[in-house]
Amino acid sequence: MPGALRLYLDFASPYSYFALRPLARLAEEHGRALELRPILLWAVFKQQGATNPLEKPARRRYFLEDVIRSAEFFGLPFRIPEPLQISAHLAGRLYHAWTATRPQDGLRLASEIFEAFFAKGEEITDPAVLAALPCLADETPETVRAMIDGSEGRQRLGEAVDEACAANITGVPFMTLDGESFFGADRLPQIAWRLQHPRMA
Repeated sequence: MPGALRLYLDFASPYSYFALRPLARLAEEHGRALELRPILLWAVFKQQGATNPLEKPARRRYFLEDVIRSAEFFGLPFRIPEPLQISAHLAGRLYHAWTATRPQDGLRLASEIFEAFFAKGEEITDPAVLAALPCLADETPETVRAMIDGSEGRQRLGEAVDEACAANITGVPFMTLDGESFFGADRLPQIAWRLQHPRMA
């Protein structure tokens, strides 16, 4: 059975937003499962002893130019968030708690979180915003808050961060396929090529 395509993402990362749907299409076209691993990139960098690249003025200027261009390239609605960088731990906990029993709904939930933050400019650091996501319409705000604050979401998010560190990820989106690693939304053509030309064992 073909192995899964795994995606490490951060809900605060615009490049993760850009890559999600194209990767889902590639996985479906090639009969591969898509495994989503929301993480906190800042927590990975902390464990790795790495610095925030956007602290460098030149990198920050380029980033602001490139995300606008990339959104246009991928045909996605996009607003530069304010503040530019956040910790998406509430969204990450919610994702992991929700998908613990609903793995089939992970893509939809991830897509709605990204759209809320990057397309609509909503504050995904606010539990009320997360509770209002369309796919959670049948849940009460109290239930959503319990998933955000509960131990399962916290534990699974922490495990995903540790897994990402063990995989030596260098940023997000970071994809793994049949033992091979790919970093960045600009690696989508290489992933498509690799799916068509599997690496020989």
